[in-house]
Amino acid sequence: MRKILFSFAFATALLALASSEASAFVCKAVGLRSRAWGRSYSVVEAKLTALNRCQRRSVICTISYCRPGY
Repeated sequence: MRKILFSFAFATALLALASSEASAFVCKAVGLRSRAWGRSYSVVEAKLTALNRCQRRSVICTISYCRPGY
């Protein structure tokens, strides 16, 4: 019984550590004359960072992709 409980506790700890690593997002914004990337633990902040960096060089920018990052 102790081995089973230890195994469940160990598996839960591994899942908690793995999910915290995959919670960051990377977004790419593309404009007429520029590209920019944004990285954050929040998908909204990653998108806003990418758009703000892209709009420094180009007036019109859009998000081309946004995915969980490293």
